[in-house]
Amino acid sequence: MLKQFVLVLAFLISASVIALAQDNTEKKSEDTHHKMEMNKVQKVDDSKESAAKEPWNKVCPVKGNPVEEGTPTVEYNGKVYGFCCPGCDTKFAKNPEKYAKNLSEDGSKFIGRK
Repeated sequence: MLKQFVLVLAFLISASVIALAQDNTEKKSEDTHHKMEMNKVQKVDDSKESAAKEPWNKVCPVKGNPVEEGTPTVEYNGKVYGFCCPGCDTKFAKNPEKYAKNLSEDGSKFIGRK
């Protein structure tokens, strides 16, 4: 009976170690993908250089509201995105591909879900 208990316990420990190792591999893959996406996204700072970079879009890609002057901007895939309020820039930077799809080709209409 003791041998069976030890055998079952050893099996459970082995299965747990394998499951944790697989989860860790998936997490590393997600982290690598996230780092690659973040390399494409740049927050535009408040220097003279960024003053010349006007947002190409007229509506916020996160909420669909009109872009407000003075809110932070983010550069993604060669375009400077403007937002309706502070905070939308952070959401956009976390998943730019998702939010960029919310705008029409000319950036004047919100075509995503609110």
